[in-house]
Amino acid sequence: MSPHSDPAIRSHYESDGLADRLIAEIDDPSRDIGPALDQFHVGGAKATLRLAEQVALSSGCRVLDVGSGLGGPARLLAETRGWDVTGVDLSPDFAQIAAALSARLNLTTRTRFCAADALQLPFAEARFDAVWTEHVAMNIGARDALYRELARVVCPGGLLALYDVVAGENTAPLTYPVPWAREPGQSHLVDAAGLKGIVVGAGWEVVSWADETAFARDWLNAARAPRVPAGPSLRHVMGADFPSMIANLGANFSDGRLGAVQAVFRKTA
Repeated sequence: MSPHSDPAIRSHYESDGLADRLIAEIDDPSRDIGPALDQFHVGGAKATLRLAEQVALSSGCRVLDVGSGLGGPARLLAETRGWDVTGVDLSPDFAQIAAALSARLNLTTRTRFCAADALQLPFAEARFDAVWTEHVAMNIGARDALYRELARVVCPGGLLALYDVVAGENTAPLTYPVPWAREPGQSHLVDAAGLKGIVVGAGWEVVSWADETAFARDWLNAARAPRVPAGPSLRHVMGADFPSMIANLGANFSDGRLGAVQAVFRKTA
């Protein structure tokens, strides 16, 4: 079993009957389905679009979204950039929910989803023009293996676009729970310099690099007391402690224990 397929990581994101419950709501045309459900990363859709602006890909390019969650970024990229997006997530429930959301929004021809381990992707070499990943690697200890596997499925000269939470300058322990971990054993953070070194060492070169810590901190400060949405939201996915996760995330950013980066890399070989 690879490190990323640790049952403790999968169980962090899933609960009994999750897919059935959410898909029943998604399939009900009377239910309001909004961005409170599927943008599972700091900054929401705005952050996804900020990263997309750095990625020079034409309409129709093949993009693999690794750790696609409920599919919000994949659908946004398909709609706004015209990319053909395949999403993979460790959670089969998440992949099913993402597919149901795409079906509701008539995006099944440009997005598709399946369950897969990021360290053992079920795709041939050089299958994609680019790999996309947002807020995923914090659960993966084998970072070098991850970025080598992403390079394997990208064509020569292809791109890697990432948006990651990283360890901050304040080395004090994090306050838990946070969205990706309820206890320290589920979290595998590296600092920004360490992240860059690991990715470059796995066969990528830097195209762009941006410190997004201030953006993430400001967004979290504004989001600390969100209104309860009328339709299903991430609270329904992550459980009753999701508000605590967000509050702790904001506190960890404010205290300098966490940072954020957006970067684009090019495959060197």
